[in-house]
Amino acid sequence: MVLKLPKGAAMNKPGRRGPYRKTNQRRAEIIQAALAQYATSDAGGPTLKAIAEHVGIAESALLYHFGSREELFWAIVRARDEQDRFAERGKLLDDSDFKKLGAMIAHNAETPGLVKLFLEFAVAATSPTHPAHEYLRGRYADMLQTLSAGLQHAKGMEPERADWLARVLLAATDGLQIQWLLNGETDMRKDLERLIDLALDKATAN
Repeated sequence: MVLKLPKGAAMNKPGRRGPYRKTNQRRAEIIQAALAQYATSDAGGPTLKAIAEHVGIAESALLYHFGSREELFWAIVRARDEQDRFAERGKLLDDSDFKKLGAMIAHNAETPGLVKLFLEFAVAATSPTHPAHEYLRGRYADMLQTLSAGLQHAKGMEPERADWLARVLLAATDGLQIQWLLNGETDMRKDLERLIDLALDKATAN
């Protein structure tokens, strides 16, 4: 059975897509404005009003385009996460790539509000019902696989040992950020790079 469109329906179709494209464009503008505001804020992060003013819209319009505060902040976290990837997907890491972990965590220190926002989502997303749960499960699985494969490739490490060390490096990255947020004195880059140097030097040890 072939369904026929009502007369004039084809002309209405572009009109329905237009607002959708406009909304997506506005969402992208809001996310970029939020990232810019977080780059200059303290650990408390910017207010919704500051983000809205950066875009040039009313504060209520932010939630209109995202549905809720949680969805807005979650979109910001995802965008930040994609921008700050330390390795290309599918690339085998070498020794120099592992050093980028230190640079990445040093870059994070420039945006304490985003670090705090991410860690809050990471804790909340341990609940299977949280909207970020599946994304963060996949994110950590992807990072663990990338690190483990890199350790096996760069150092000839056994898979089980490489998996273990990958977990330790990621745990250290998150843990150092928590300590830094708490006291502001932890040198995250120095500590992580010392750990990486030690790990790589001892990579093939029993």
